[in-house]
Amino acid sequence: MRCAQCKNEAEITIVHPLCRSCFLKQYETRVQRCIKKHKLFTPGDRILVAVSGGKDSLSCAHVLYTLGYPISVLHVDVGVSVCTNPRTRHVVERFCEDRGIPFYFLSFSEYLGIDPDTFFHKARRPRCATCGLLKRYVFNRFAREMGFTKLATGHCADDVARYFLKTWVSGGNESFLWLSKLKPLTPSTHPKLVARVRPLFLCLEKENYAYTKYNGIVVAGCTMCSFFLRKDSWTDILRKIEEIRPDFALSLARTLAKGFPSKDEEGTATLKECTVCGEPTEGSICTVCRIKARSVSQV
Repeated sequence: MRCAQCKNEAEITIVHPLCRSCFLKQYETRVQRCIKKHKLFTPGDRILVAVSGGKDSLSCAHVLYTLGYPISVLHVDVGVSVCTNPRTRHVVERFCEDRGIPFYFLSFSEYLGIDPDTFFHKARRPRCATCGLLKRYVFNRFAREMGFTKLATGHCADDVARYFLKTWVSGGNESFLWLSKLKPLTPSTHPKLVARVRPLFLCLEKENYAYTKYNGIVVAGCTMCSFFLRKDSWTDILRKIEEIRPDFALSLARTLAKGFPSKDEEGTATLKECTVCGEPTEGSICTVCRIKARSVSQV
């Protein structure tokens, strides 16, 4: 099979057959175009990349580094043995050392003063959902405290498609305000909220895996979230769809990137500050503090 661009021997076929060189060039060009088109960064931005150690977040950090953006990396230890790969911190730290990227490390237990296992048990929600809740809280708080102006994550088109399908089918929000989250850029809507950017919004998981492989990047992410071991119905549904329509996730992401009304445009309530920790929240007390209080009261 021949490369769709240079006609040399193809080494990878995801949507189109490509040789290694053309794939890497196309991947980096697509990310750069996404950054420019959606104005993800502005001159003077201090960029913090949240890196779990998996293929997506490491791809995000490496492509931004390769494109010349000044970045720092934050790695968080969730403190739950069933999820954590003991090699992960070393892998991420070595990745940063090899490229001269400033590296920061935090643990849920030390930074938030909680016992992760107890917190996860009292959260009364799926483990991965609770982990995501804590990470969003910690990422935003740490980024703001350290003076970063943009928080970059490795969320890609597959993540966008799964979230879209799951939320759409659940019918939990008739106004579809959740669509405002599905953009390459989520601007700050509160002084304590750091703007979030998703440079890989128009990239696929398979492409991120290939990008780390072809660049010789060692990957050691969460054992529960592994690309190869992950088992959930929405991933299975997405894979079934892509057996018929291989570009489904990319096409959906491109459509969503065109934009929908934001929450402010819809006239919803502005964010408040949690009366306990002071972090941005829609209610008087944020979800993290509510769960922490429940964990303490029921010990």
